[in-house]
Amino acid sequence: MTMFTSLTQARSALHEGRTSAVELLDTALAEMEHWEPQIHAMVTQTPELARAAAQDADRRLAAGDRGDLLGIPIVLKDLVDVAGVPTTAGSRVLADNMATSDAVVWQRLRAAGAVLLGKANTHEFAYGGTSEPTRHPADTSRMVGGSSGGPAAALAAGYCLGAVGTDTAGSIRNPAGLCGVAGLKPSRGLVDPTGVIPLSPTLDVVGPMARRVADLDPLLSVMSGQPATGDPAPRTPEGLCVGLLSLGPMDDQVLRGLSATQEVLATGGATVEGLELPGCTESVYDDFLIIGFEAVQYHRRWADRRDDYTPYVRSRLEDAETTSETDYQAALERARQLRTAIDQALGQFDVLLLPGVPFTAPPAYDDQVEVAGQPEDRDTALCRNMALANLTGHPVLALPAPADGGLPVGTQLLGGLGSDRDLIRLGGWIESAFGSALD
Repeated sequence: MTMFTSLTQARSALHEGRTSAVELLDTALAEMEHWEPQIHAMVTQTPELARAAAQDADRRLAAGDRGDLLGIPIVLKDLVDVAGVPTTAGSRVLADNMATSDAVVWQRLRAAGAVLLGKANTHEFAYGGTSEPTRHPADTSRMVGGSSGGPAAALAAGYCLGAVGTDTAGSIRNPAGLCGVAGLKPSRGLVDPTGVIPLSPTLDVVGPMARRVADLDPLLSVMSGQPATGDPAPRTPEGLCVGLLSLGPMDDQVLRGLSATQEVLATGGATVEGLELPGCTESVYDDFLIIGFEAVQYHRRWADRRDDYTPYVRSRLEDAETTSETDYQAALERARQLRTAIDQALGQFDVLLLPGVPFTAPPAYDDQVEVAGQPEDRDTALCRNMALANLTGHPVLALPAPADGGLPVGTQLLGGLGSDRDLIRLGGWIESAFGSALD
C-alpha cells in the first residue's frame, strides 16, 4: 500500500472499508523509516501510542463512527504538549521536559481519533526560520524554512496527512510554501494555544497544515472546537474582487507562480486589481521587535541555562534585551494602525492575494539569500511577506502555485477576521483549477 495523496482520500477509503487505520499507520511508519535518515523531520516518534490509537480507530469505524479525522496519521510541532511525551521545543534547555498534560489542541485531535506519529522538529523555541537539522525532501542539501519546518517536511515526504504548526512571523506559511504543502494561519484567537510553548503570546497562533488545501478544513474544525457549518465544497471565485498586494521583489519563479494564481482567479470570474499599502513590507521589523521583547520575558525563567541555547537563539535573545517598553508599545500601536489599513482594504476587496516566500528553498546554512538578483538577509526575506498578518490577526492561507518543474513556490490569500473557512474553500478551488500543474 502507498500513502494517500490527501487526508480526504484516506478518509474516504477508511469510511468505505477499502483500508484500515492500522494499514494506514503501517504505511506511514514505513514512509517515515525510509525518509527520516534523509530529512530529520521528527524529534520524537510515538509508534506505540500510534498503534493503540489506530486499533481504537478501527473499532470505532467498525461501530459506524465516521469522524473526519478518525484513523488519520498526523504530527505535532514539538511545542505542543502530549502527556507522557517529551516537549523539547527543539532545545537542549528542555531536553528532559516530559509533558504531564495534553495541550487543548491535542485533546481535541485525540478525541477525534487522529493517530499521532510523533513530534516534528521546530527551530529552537520557534525563534528562527531554518528548523535545523530538517532537510527538504526534494533536495536534502536545502532547508525547509521554519519554524514549523518539521511538520512541512513530514507532509511533503508523505508520511503524515495532517500536522499542527504555530505561526508568529510566517512559521506555518513559509515552510508550507517552500515545501509545496498547504497551511493556514488562523484568525487570532480561533485555536486555543493552552499547552503550546509560546514565542510571542501577542502574535502566536496555532494552525493546521496538510498536503492539500481542502484537508485543512476538517483539521481546523477539530482544532478550533468549532465544527464547520455550511457548504464545505470549493468556492468559485466568480464575482469576487481580489486585491493583489505588492510586497517587494521576488524571484522569477515565484513571480510566475503568483501570476498563474492571478490568471486562474481571473479565468474563474474574479476581478483582480493591484493594491499598494504603505508599511506592509517594513512591518516585519515591528513583528521581530514584538517577538524579541516578549521572548525575553518568557525566557528569563532559564536565565541560568543560556549556554544550553544554540548560538543563534542566544544571540537573538541578547539583542532583544535592549528593546525598551517605549519601543514595544510603539510597535504595538503601528500594528493596530496596520490592522485598520487592512480592514479598510478588505472593505474594498473580498480577499487579498499576496506572494509567499520570495525565493525557493535555499541551501542549508546560508545566512544570506539572493532575491531577484540582490542579496538579502535570510530571516528577514523569509518573513517580510508574512509578518503583516501576524501583526493584524487576520487569517491567511498558504497554498502551492505552479513551479514549472522546479522547487515549490507558494502564494497567500488573506481575508477578514473569521473568514478562515472561506479562504480554505477558495484556495481549494484554486488548487483544483491548477490540477496537474502542481504535480
